Amino acid sequence: MTRLIRWLIALASVAVLGVFVFPLWRVTLEAPQYPEGIGMLIHVNGVTGISEHDLDNINGLNHYIGMARIEPDAIPELRMMPWIALAITVTGLLVAWRGNRGVFIAWALTVLGTLCLGVYDFWRWEYNYGHNLNPDAAIKIPGMAYQPPLFGRKQILNFVATSFPDTGGWLLIAAAAAIGAALLVVLLGRRTPVARAIGAAVPLARSAALITVMILATSCAPDAPRALVAGTDECAQCRMMITDARFGGEVITRTGRVLTFDAVECLADYVNAADTTALRGVWVSDFEHPGIWVRAEDAVFIAGATLSTPMGRSLLALGATASPEAATRRYGGRATTWNALLHTTRPHTSSIDGGSAELRAH
Repeated sequence: MTRLIRWLIALASVAVLGVFVFPLWRVTLEAPQYPEGIGMLIHVNGVTGISEHDLDNINGLNHYIGMARIEPDAIPELRMMPWIALAITVTGLLVAWRGNRGVFIAWALTVLGTLCLGVYDFWRWEYNYGHNLNPDAAIKIPGMAYQPPLFGRKQILNFVATSFPDTGGWLLIAAAAAIGAALLVVLLGRRTPVARAIGAAVPLARSAALITVMILATSCAPDAPRALVAGTDECAQCRMMITDARFGGEVITRTGRVLTFDAVECLADYVNAADTTALRGVWVSDFEHPGIWVRAEDAVFIAGATLSTPMGRSLLALGATASPEAATRRYGGRATTWNALLHTTRPHTSSIDGGSAELRAH
């Protein structure tokens, strides 16, 4: 085998180790009662919730419709997969080092067959969970099955189930593609047009892999809020259409979902009732500079402003550099902080109670 093919085999083998660092698969559920979504991550050796209580919530929902609990310790594949991944890497590096054509062909066919078998086993696992239902379940719908999709989106009752590979899964797919390409070159021979095309594409693949690593690294950073679209976006708390983006806010969940709000009070009501571990960031619009977003904990808030606000509680947010004294002279009311606002704001109240922390001049 050529040095290029051997390097491709070695890189693919090392890429498999990514499953020990990143989750393999991500399954999420979205519904009106879970607007921020709940979900689970499938790792090479376990299953966890995307947020702290997600797996318990999923098991609770499953109980009502007769599905078995998801118990990671009871899934034998999770005990075998780490050893399989490690064996693929070690044997792949040995194959790349030896460079024996026959050994490589046998190894590649075994690895690709094992990965295909793993995908089928995952589908079968989903099938069993979604079809083998407890006949004594609280909710029984004749003919209904609850198998989530293997890949894509699917409506299940009032939930939208989404299932896609996570970072570890994409690394495994990339490794399988590289092994398949190397196998094709070895089987067809170096002089065929297909082999030459694959050989020419390898340098591009290396560059693409570097770019992918950079994208994955930057994707770990918190998501930024997006612009509100008046007349289109809906408030996640009160379900009213957003008509004035100056008073708006946004929540970004751990799953990357963006929730929009038409007013500071709706945003505060939502955060007060939410599981804060499921929230990645809370943002408010700078009233004086529409389109500029400020983290809620950094903003200056005015309670009791003389302006008419969407929900009538006279709340507005300003940028972190705004002068509280100047703001209260301009808009009336009093200056307060996000934490104080959360403590004094309650759903369905008509005003902000006393006790908010006054801000000194910046």
